Amino acid sequence: MNMDQFEQLLTLDESEILDFKKTFYVKERYVDLLTDVIAFANAHSKNSKYIVCGVKEENGVKDLVGLDSFTDQSIIEQLIFENIEPFLSIKLHAISYQEKRFHVIEIRPEKRPYLLKKQYGTLNKGFMKIRRGATNDFTTRADLDKMYNEGQVKLQVSDGFLYATKPELGCAELKCRLSNHTDKTTTIVWGCLEIYEGETKLTEHRLYGIKDNHVGADFQLKLAPKDEIVTDFHFGFTSSQCFPLAVDEDGVTKKTLTYKVILIDADDNEYTAICHKGFLLVKGEFLWKVKLKNK
Repeated sequence: MNMDQFEQLLTLDESEILDFKKTFYVKERYVDLLTDVIAFANAHSKNSKYIVCGVKEENGVKDLVGLDSFTDQSIIEQLIFENIEPFLSIKLHAISYQEKRFHVIEIRPEKRPYLLKKQYGTLNKGFMKIRRGATNDFTTRADLDKMYNEGQVKLQVSDGFLYATKPELGCAELKCRLSNHTDKTTTIVWGCLEIYEGETKLTEHRLYGIKDNHVGADFQLKLAPKDEIVTDFHFGFTSSQCFPLAVDEDGVTKKTLTYKVILIDADDNEYTAICHKGFLLVKGEFLWKVKLKNK
């Protein structure tokens, strides 16, 4: 860390990426050090986090008090390595500025969530916190969901209601949620819906589009980074497929159906979502073969 970077930190307010401490963490305060490091490592910002020691901050005013001495970086690194999992990269910078000493702990999280891997002092194994604004807070289920979804594309079937009610489209509609938690655009180039009864596959339906964008076999779907859609996915459906699904003249079935949606992107990654106890409703000209057979 150079002087320009250090001076830039001094111009900022405390936040989920920055904290100021008047003194450094002595051995008796290593519980506080582990707590702060874990909280910053779990903060939702992906940037490096900084704890600046030797600066008293009060109501936005900073007093550069400095430290009496520097601490050996290997001591802090060993403390973090032995007590926090997964591996967390940190750097203890020793800064001489305006004839005073300062330490900056730079925290470089890569794979959240981070937690305590064994008992340490008053902290129990599995201890976890998160930096929220300028304070440390308890981690919630929503926080964990966001952490685990990072860097992933997630596919979900929203409600399990498959409607084959628009014969003019030649498709059935199933509402799905597609979320892109990555830092790059994801392009879906192929998809299908498989319908099962137990372990037996009854029918397969190609993805032809989404609501207001019905293309056909050449359909592609681009999803920007950190974006998601919740919409009706259009899967090809024919009157002949009513028979293996045991659709009656009223357009419903007594079978217990399972829906499996499969999407493949331009990098050949596959995304799958499964919905048990799916509901099926068929109307209109999709039923003409069923009605003809029953005459």
